[in-house]
Amino acid sequence: MANKKIGIYTDLVSNFNNKVEDLYLIVDQHSIVFSVKNNNTNEYVAFEHFVNSADNTGWHQLIAYLQNNSKLIQATFGNVYFVWNNARCLLTKKLVKEDTLLYQQELDLVFGKSNDEELYLKSIGNDKMLVFSVPDVLSTLLSRSFPTGKWLHYMEFVLTQEIQDGALLFLFENTFCLRLIQGGENQLVKYFPSEGDDQNCYTILNACKQILKDTNTTELKVWGINHMEGSFINALAPYFKAFEIKLDQIGDVQTTLNKNYPNHIYATYFIF
Repeated sequence: MANKKIGIYTDLVSNFNNKVEDLYLIVDQHSIVFSVKNNNTNEYVAFEHFVNSADNTGWHQLIAYLQNNSKLIQATFGNVYFVWNNARCLLTKKLVKEDTLLYQQELDLVFGKSNDEELYLKSIGNDKMLVFSVPDVLSTLLSRSFPTGKWLHYMEFVLTQEIQDGALLFLFENTFCLRLIQGGENQLVKYFPSEGDDQNCYTILNACKQILKDTNTTELKVWGINHMEGSFINALAPYFKAFEIKLDQIGDVQTTLNKNYPNHIYATYFIF
């Protein structure tokens, strides 16, 4: 059975004639997060986190659970964004003449062919294309509640973090995303499964050694650290020139989070 891990609410002010709040619905294989942002104040004003139980697969039961347990599912929003957060995406060179079939073939070559999925393309800068696909069943289920929802990929927001050199680490419950930048150019952007403290450290340090060569000159920035991952991050930090836990100013939601959680636990869901 699905369950609700956390719900934080302030007064939402959007109405039919004044839709100032946007919903970012972040979805992965195991969870759905509602993150609501007021565009006038640029602050987050509501937050919900739902997860599937270990014995439940797919999204049907999770989305059915939302219908009765989400306080936000019936709210009024200006825009609704479905943010797909999974490893089946790639950053590739933009074709001179856009050809959806060629992008699809490249995605299938890297990750294997997947039937019953729709391809999405997002231009990144002048010469890059973010390519990803969304399962038809997931898109259908979410569209029933949010017919105007538009699909994005979490990687888009990873890539828009402006930095000249460094390692960016985005932590989730079962995966993490690592971005390595040198001289303003992306050297690596990739999801990895979370496999325990030692293996996670090895994976990150090995990638940095192979690509950046010397971590002693590299700054590490981390989104989403929590108490369970403290030893993992503490073990990583000494290998880097500098270390920073990202704590975005997110408004009233931040105050409520800090009553029971450090606000940086959910920092990965406040980067939009």
